[in-house]
Order: sequence, then structure tokens, then C-alpha cells
Amino acid sequence: MKKLFNFKTLPIFFQSTKLGTVALLLLLVSLLSAFFAVLVNWVFGLIWLIVVIIGLIYSGQALKEVSENAQEYLSGLGYRISRSEQEALIRMPIGIILLNDTEKIDWINPYMQGYIGKRDVLGLSLSDLDGNLAADVKNYSDAKETNTITWQDKQFSLYVQQNLRVIYMMDISEYAAIATEYDNHQLFSGLISVDNYEEVTEGMSESETSTLRTYVTGALSDWATTHHIYLRRLNTVHYVMFGYKTALQEAEKDKFSVLKAIREATAQQNSPVTLSMGVAYGEQDIIQLAKMAQTNLDLALGRGGDQVVVKSNQSAARFYGGATNPMEKRTRVRARMISQTVAELMEQSDNIMIVGHATPDLDAVGAGLGIWRMAQTKNKPAFVIIDEKTVYSDIKLLLAEIRKNTPDIVAPGSNINDSIVDETRALKLVRENTLLILIDHAQSAITSAPHLLDRLANRVVVIDHHRLAEQGLDQKPLLTYVEPYASSTSELVVEMLQYQDQSHAPITKLEATAMLGGIQIDTKNFTLRTGSRTFDAASYLRANGADSNLIQSFMRENLTDFKSRTHLINLAVVDSGNAIVTGESNQTYSGLITAQAADELLQISSVEASYVVTKRADGRVGISARSTGQRNVQRIMEAMGGGGHLSNAATQISGKTPEAVTKQLKEVLQAAIEAQ
Repeated sequence: MKKLFNFKTLPIFFQSTKLGTVALLLLLVSLLSAFFAVLVNWVFGLIWLIVVIIGLIYSGQALKEVSENAQEYLSGLGYRISRSEQEALIRMPIGIILLNDTEKIDWINPYMQGYIGKRDVLGLSLSDLDGNLAADVKNYSDAKETNTITWQDKQFSLYVQQNLRVIYMMDISEYAAIATEYDNHQLFSGLISVDNYEEVTEGMSESETSTLRTYVTGALSDWATTHHIYLRRLNTVHYVMFGYKTALQEAEKDKFSVLKAIREATAQQNSPVTLSMGVAYGEQDIIQLAKMAQTNLDLALGRGGDQVVVKSNQSAARFYGGATNPMEKRTRVRARMISQTVAELMEQSDNIMIVGHATPDLDAVGAGLGIWRMAQTKNKPAFVIIDEKTVYSDIKLLLAEIRKNTPDIVAPGSNINDSIVDETRALKLVRENTLLILIDHAQSAITSAPHLLDRLANRVVVIDHHRLAEQGLDQKPLLTYVEPYASSTSELVVEMLQYQDQSHAPITKLEATAMLGGIQIDTKNFTLRTGSRTFDAASYLRANGADSNLIQSFMRENLTDFKSRTHLINLAVVDSGNAIVTGESNQTYSGLITAQAADELLQISSVEASYVVTKRADGRVGISARSTGQRNVQRIMEAMGGGGHLSNAATQISGKTPEAVTKQLKEVLQAAIEAQ
């Protein structure tokens, strides 16, 4: 019975369900038609039966032939597919390595064998075959995507199918070469500015000026030609340059030596000229590339000049040069224009908020009081935002002196006693057209009123003397007055005040004293970063009643602070001209004590730079960095997230101990030495 119903014994077309069904229906219909034909007429029925039998035989043969042809076609197709798969494994341009359970090589295809040579590799481990290849396979064994590796001086796309223990490798060296060639031919744009041409050539004869200009242009042209850079002079003090990325890489390896060459050569002729460059790359739009180059040049100039800023939209800025103190180059014309512009902005505002950096020093507070006085000359209410809980003793003494004489009339914004507020109150005083003036800083990260800055981000004026950092404000200010050539922000504010009519709101003795104190603090009693304009500002303040004795009383410290500073100095370790102090992890020091200790360490004859690392009251670890001007501590602090001047910089780091920060500092110092 089983044999009877065994489909494999039936004709081949019955083994197909659909063809078998068609055959059975055809047989049934034929037999029924013959049966009914016999009932009608037996002669006709007999003839019809013969016809039906012949038709069934012919149909059966046809179905059999169709079924056999279909089976033969499918069998051939399957063979061809199987053969193609085998041929693909053998001939396709992809290297394939099969590993067994013990990570030994079971098989490799001929394409892969071509890279290995005649060496017999079956049974070897990958590490026996090639250690570098084994390391790459191990690194990317869990990767979900292909990865590019370098093997035998070629580029390969590698994919590891871990569950089947199969390694696929495709040689993409040709495509990688095309990509590299494309990348190397990306354009960069640069702008060059002669920082102090007008100051240097003042008083020179026409022939001397022409000789200097010719030398600078010739030196730049020679340098550009050496590095295959296109250079063209735009005017007396500006140049533009274009080139490929490879040329920029060569210039960076050279560390833009043309800056040093021109500076030293012109200095020998008593006409020291410095250059600044802004270089941009990584942008397809040539117009956008030029705008980025201008932005980078502005950053270089804002940092004091004599340096190069190289930056793209996708990378952090790279700085070259900037190893010399900036020369005074601002003019009184610019100071007058800035003063008039700020005065106009004040007149267009409902009130003014004046904000210094966090934990303000005497320069920030003194400059703030100067701007407050400037607002009074325009009859505009102004407020100086100070968090009195975080200030040092000198600021506390100044504020106490301010409040000794309480006015009879309470006039917030119009008398100084009621104009010093904290950020919480300042936020309540903000109006629709309030102007925010940032003093002595240009970074949102260190402002003392971050919420106020967020709220008034589109109405900000910046007045500062620090070198600009790469990370500044989120939005572009209405006006930026940053002069790294100035000794202090108070000096800048004093110059601005002199161009305002103070007949009905003259500067007071206490305000003049605060600003003079700010200048003295930032110049270390007129010994650092001073120019003729610094003494002009100090003279103006003394003429308006500034009291040096009062300044000294502000600067007096208690015995505890004196002992703390002395203790830190005793911890100093001097190595290669760097004095490094690491404070205890369980002891906090104020920023003022740390800064004073760094300053005093410079009095040691063998010390060219000092770094004092201490734990602050807020839990962060701070570094106060100082130098004699021979070393750029700004670059060191920027590498650790801070900034400042060439000879005066700082940073604060969260989540680390003083010991860990000192270790990081030493690594940065070592990297700086190796990069020279």
C-alpha cells in the first residue's frame, strides 16, 4: 500500500503538486466525457474513447517532457549558481581567510595567497602569519562595520565575521590614494598683517620705509615660494596667500619660521616688525574660507599679534609664534572712537549692567567703577554686579570704603552705594533695552554673571586687555574693545573717560583710587606691561585725587594669608627654569594667595616661569602661572583649558587632585619643549 502511494514511483510530473493536479483533472474530464458519449451512442462513444486515449497519451508525454525540461533547467541553474559561488571565492578580488575552532588557518582563497606569496599557511595562526595583521583582526573582531587598515604598505578594508570565523580583506590602496590626493589638494586661505608698521616707520625717511617694505615683502615671497604657496600683497601692511593642504602642513612643520626671521632681522636694524597670520582650511566655499581666515587673523591680533592662528570649523585652533611681549600700538584716535561709540550705546539704553570676571580683582572692580561713572555723565542708571561673598579682602575693604558715606537719597543706579548689586537683583532690574558691559574678560566661562549674560547676549559690549581665547562668547558682541597692549582694563577705561564731559558728574577720589589700584596690581607696581599710555592714565588719576596710601591699605593682608603665601613658596621645586608649587590636597588656598606666591617666585634669579597649583574653596584645582616674559605661560595654560597673557595666565580644573594636575602640567611643559 505504501509503495502504491509512494509519489517517487509515479511519473515525474506527478511529483510536482501543481502538474499532478492538472494531469488528474485532465484524466477525470476525459473519462467522464467518454462515458457520457457511450451512453448517447455506443459507436460514437467508442470512437470518442479512442480519441480520448490518444489525447491522454499525448498530454502525458507533453507533461512529462515539460516536467523533465524544468527539472533539468533547475538542476543546471543550481549547478551554475554553486559553481559561481565557488569561482567567486577563488577569483573575486577579495581576500578570504577561514579559521578553525583553534584560530588556525583552514583555508585562504588564491587572491589572498597572492599577497602572502608561496608560503604554506594552512595550520598557522594569524600571529604566525603576520603579527600586525593579527593585531588588526583582534582590534576589529567585534566591529559591526568595515575598517581600514594598513598592511604590507597597502590600504585594506577589513571585516571580521566572528560567528563564522571568516576574515574578509579588500585592497583599497588605489581608492585611498585618490582620497589622499583629493585631501592634499584642499585649498587653504591666509591673511597676513604687519602688526606695527606705522609705529616702526614713524620718523623714517621715504627710502628707509621703502627698504623695510621691500625686505618684508621679499622675505615673505621667498618663504612662500619655498613652501609652494601663492602670495600677493594687498596694500602696505596686508598680504593674502593661497595654497594646498600639503603646503600648509609643510609650513606648520616649519612653525612659520618667517615670523621669527623677519622679527629678528628687522630688530637688528632697530626697526622690529612683527607679523600676524590667520589661516583657514577645510571649507569648499572660497568666500567662507576667506571669512574664516579674517576671523583667525582677528584672533591672532586680539592675542597680541606676532603669531599665526590656523583653524578650521571642525578643529581647534593651532597657534604658532606669540613668544614675545606685545608692543604698544593702539592710538588715541581709536580710544576716542571707542569712547564715543560706547557713549552712544549708553544713550540708546534704558540702563547699563557692568559685569567683571568671577572673583573680581581690583582692576575689574576699578574699571567697573570707571564705566559706571561714564554712564553717569550720560544720566543713565548703571549697576556694577559684584558677588560680595566671593571677593578677596582688598575688594571688601574697597566696598567698605565706598559705603562709609551713605547718601540721603536712595537712587539705585545713580549713586554708587545703591548701584553695587548681585546677579539676582540685577536680573530683576533688566529692562527691554538694557546694555551689558563685560569688564576685564571676554569669555562666558569666567563671567561673574552667567545668567545675566545669557539673557542679554544680543546686547553686549566687551572691554578687556587680555589676549583673546579661542573660546570666547557664544554670540558676537555689539562692540569689542580688546587691547592686549594695554597694562590693564582700568587704563583703557581711564582713556575713554577723558573723552567724556564730566562737568556735571566728575570722577570721585575713590573711583580714581580704585582704577589706579587696578593699574598697579596688573603691572606689579609699574614693572610689567607698562607703556607711556600707562603713565599718562596714572597721571590723570592722580590729578583727580587717587590716593596711593589708600591703595596700600586695601592691599594689606592678615597674618594668616601672609603665612599661607610663605608656606607655598617654601614648597617650590625649581627645574629647568620652572618653579612648580603643589599645594596640599586637604588644604584650600584663595586665588589671591596663589597668584601672589607665583609673583614672588619670579624674584628668584634662576626662575623664568612659576606655576602654583592649589586646591580652591569651590573644590577645583587652580594654577596661577607667571613668567618674566622669556616663556609663554599663556600657551601652557591654554593647553590645560585656561588662558591669559604671555607672562600672566591661569586655569581651573575640576575633578582632579593638585598632585594629578601637577603631573599633567609637567607633561604639557615637556610637550612644549619637544615642540620647539
